[in-house]
Amino acid sequence: MKIRVLTILLLALLSCKKTTKKEAEQIQIVIDSTGLKIEKAEKTTKNSKLISFLENPIDLQDYKAIKGKSLSSVTNGLNYHYHPNIRDSIFYNYSAFPTDSTWSEMEPVWITVFKFGDKRHSWDDKTEILIELSVKGKDKDLKKANIIGLSKAELESEFGTDYLTLDNRIVYSNKNKVLILELENSEVKSFNYIKLSTEKIDADLIRQIIK
Repeated sequence: MKIRVLTILLLALLSCKKTTKKEAEQIQIVIDSTGLKIEKAEKTTKNSKLISFLENPIDLQDYKAIKGKSLSSVTNGLNYHYHPNIRDSIFYNYSAFPTDSTWSEMEPVWITVFKFGDKRHSWDDKTEILIELSVKGKDKDLKKANIIGLSKAELESEFGTDYLTLDNRIVYSNKNKVLILELENSEVKSFNYIKLSTEKIDADLIRQIIK
């Protein structure tokens, strides 16, 4: 019996050496009444596409260059917003991005940024930090963030199934960045992307944001 156990353990160790970082498996050794068993268990890993999206959902300067202008106003950052410890800084809201040069229609997009430095009151401020992106309709100029209308299955295929469910919303997060998606008939109706002041993301915080 001892020889059998040692042989199985040796095989498990050899198998572990062949496991690379790219593989999503680990070895679990489980002992029950029948003896020693070796079973494989899948590791929980963050989806790389999700992490990339949460790091930079849009190229803000490119989006502003395409739109050309918008309404803007100074605002106070909310208590859950990421607020860098930088002096002489402000929050700005961008809204009413025109769909064309005539301003006949406005895109369903609202953006909050953190601005600092000499150009903090300027449209042409390449140092501004995206804090919140709120979208309630399609806009092709959002490019990879033009996700209104995607099905839940498409979201899971792109970003994985590691999310929090709250009422008719699903919530993806990584560190202090969160993507809150409102679903209707299993399709994305609207979403909010936010850089937060905390990495503790739970149902209470989500309810505070969406209220």
